[in-house]
Amino acid sequence: MSQDRERNDHGQYVGTISLEDVLEAIRQTDSPVATAKELGELLDCSSEAARQKLITLHEQGRVERRTVGANAVVWWLTDTEDTTAEINPDDPFWDAEAHAGDEDEPVGEDDIDDILYGEVES
Repeated sequence: MSQDRERNDHGQYVGTISLEDVLEAIRQTDSPVATAKELGELLDCSSEAARQKLITLHEQGRVERRTVGANAVVWWLTDTEDTTAEINPDDPFWDAEAHAGDEDEPVGEDDIDDILYGEVES
């Protein structure tokens, strides 16, 4: 590690990776779990720096962890962080008006798309 790392007013090293960097690195791993050492290698930082970020993410409820050996800890994304699809604001669903049908009557499987995308004539 370079001796020229930047320090803040309190003499502490300035962080070079963000929490989002760590989350993205977890998403990019080939495994459903990651270790701080693996993430440190991916992020070009120390495993301790990665571990500190992981602890913060765990406190925020964004990652989970499990001790799997004497000193081995694996980390993974929580369900709320493990998103595979983003919301498309251009989806016609958002322009559709609410269905004015009987709320107690279940919707048939054949009618779901029509109701979701506003193609039903009332």
